Amino acid sequence: MIATYLPTEYDIFVGLDVDKKSFAFTVKDHTDMKRSKKIPSNPEQFFTYLQNNYSDKKVICAYEAGPTGFHLYDYLTRKEIPCLVVSPLAIPKAPNERVKTNRIDSEKLAQDLRSGSLESIRVPQGDYRQLRYLVKTRENYAQLRKKTKQRIKALLLSAHLDACIKDDYKQWSCNYIKELKQLPCSDAVRASLDMLLRDLEYAREQTLEIHRKVKTFCKNTPPIDHYRRCLQSIPGIGFIVATTILGKLGDPGNLRNPREIGAFVGLVPTEQSTGDAIKRGSITHLGNKTLRFLLIEAAWVAIRKDTKLQQFYHRIKGRHHPRIASKKAITAVARKLTLIIYRVLKEQRMYTP
Repeated sequence: MIATYLPTEYDIFVGLDVDKKSFAFTVKDHTDMKRSKKIPSNPEQFFTYLQNNYSDKKVICAYEAGPTGFHLYDYLTRKEIPCLVVSPLAIPKAPNERVKTNRIDSEKLAQDLRSGSLESIRVPQGDYRQLRYLVKTRENYAQLRKKTKQRIKALLLSAHLDACIKDDYKQWSCNYIKELKQLPCSDAVRASLDMLLRDLEYAREQTLEIHRKVKTFCKNTPPIDHYRRCLQSIPGIGFIVATTILGKLGDPGNLRNPREIGAFVGLVPTEQSTGDAIKRGSITHLGNKTLRFLLIEAAWVAIRKDTKLQQFYHRIKGRHHPRIASKKAITAVARKLTLIIYRVLKEQRMYTP
């Protein structure tokens, strides 16, 4: 996999817009040559086109990361054709761009590829890609469980039954579910509530099942399990956060600098500095929002267990207005956790405060 490249080392630049049914691609060289074509979504057919037309040239390709995954990247890499998988957010875009088609997108990718302004994401490989699939499935069922709870609360509120429950914001324990099953209500509300409760039970069962599968996968994959144990030695990071970090980041051996993880989860501040004036704003919120949320939750636990992180939290908190102080401080702690995570992963060791 190549993260950066030199355009002068290649003769042909191919930008692709990849969807489920077709590949729309544009071919450019260092002159004004431009060819656009659309073929079925078939890596073999695309490779055959390159071989028939540019077998004597050095070719490099690029396409946006999306729901179609990495099958095209895998195929081209096996055929020794360099390929970049680019984050859509990292592609330069002019403010006046209002027309978007597959051909225009592929042409823009080819142009940016030729100019050297593109950078590839880190495509997960081997066991780390498999872990990502499992982690994503766990996220989906956790989200389903959360949404089902919200629908139940909305139903109770709509039917004016929320007053019948002593505390509908407490933990969703078995006793609480039993109360909901025995709640007096009309037949229509009872039917709707029972169906939602079955949805909740299904989501809970599936969440437990995928959680067991993630544990088994880690146990059977010693390198990942070693990194997982190192991460769990950090205060506030448990099994779910540790496996999510590894599933989202991929192989820790590819990490290059301590700031990467913070940038990946959007915990670095925005900045609009000019001349001698330095102006930093809120965090970027770019990158993986699920992992960002988990790290902030981990930070709340960490400040209760680690004295230095607790002191850091209160030091930052004391610098800001009470209305925003806690939020600013805990975000700073989460950012510091990313630096600790980087060091623990790179050195493959347990955390020692």
